[in-house]
Amino acid sequence: MTPLPQISLATLAADATRHEECERLRVACEEYGFFYLVEHGIPKEQIAQAIDASSRFFALPQSTKERYGHASQGVYPTSARGYSPLYGEVLHPEAGPDPKEMFDLGIDNEADRRPFAGCTRLPDDALAPGFARSLLALQATVVNEVVPQLGNALANLLDMEEGWFQRHFSPPTVLQRVIRYPSSGGMAGKHTDNGFFTLLLQEELPTRSLQVWFGGRWVPAPSLPDSLVVNLGDMFQALSDDRFKSTPHQVVHTGPAERISLPFFIYPNIDARLTSRQGKQTFSVAEVMLRNFDSIWETGNGAGRARELQ
Repeated sequence: MTPLPQISLATLAADATRHEECERLRVACEEYGFFYLVEHGIPKEQIAQAIDASSRFFALPQSTKERYGHASQGVYPTSARGYSPLYGEVLHPEAGPDPKEMFDLGIDNEADRRPFAGCTRLPDDALAPGFARSLLALQATVVNEVVPQLGNALANLLDMEEGWFQRHFSPPTVLQRVIRYPSSGGMAGKHTDNGFFTLLLQEELPTRSLQVWFGGRWVPAPSLPDSLVVNLGDMFQALSDDRFKSTPHQVVHTGPAERISLPFFIYPNIDARLTSRQGKQTFSVAEVMLRNFDSIWETGNGAGRARELQ
């Protein structure tokens, strides 16, 4: 079992019961910074199709996958989209490059030349059946059905003014990722996420690979049926003037089968400049994101507040 609480998105969205569930959400954010989101409305088949198509993509020859690598994507920064092989990313400097492979995409807009925007070059259906189609369908459901409801509830916790979330997340900046952890040794080094919040969809495996730093120790966060894992990011912690937690976490996958996970990192609009309710924190979203990517991909100093984690 896990001590992490469960929050119902359907209940959060229902006015008649909203107060009680919002209070449970507040406690989860203050004490854990992590929780399971249930009754989220994403069809189970949609998640399964994305996982199956991703497994087939990662099974392609290495030379084929690398045709869709960072250099082929034409976005800025180059590491924001496309395929990354094993040992391509450093989330914690002491751990070094992570034994995992990934594919990153975002909300496509061909005319958008801002950082973390543009179009993702994806393999077609003949090469990777269902890969692009299933991931983009899942993105549409997450961005349109889950992010606005959960985002509004989290903005209310920050005591922001009416309409704050819509104003600063229309549209949001979304970093969508597919990760393959190889069997018996896949890892993601300890780190914090630096966005507003993260939604994690994952295979329902018996292995307890995801670990959350809680109570001075690493606590497993197993995959629960029909649930997503949600964690707060550094931007959310800053906007709360440190009232809410952006909790460190890591992945240590020792199971006999590979593990596919599908995280969505949710950020405000790339042009936003945000100030916390008490005015103690002010930051540019683009500057924070670019600094974080430089730390991960260029200097090897890790993700989020990784350098604070011993």
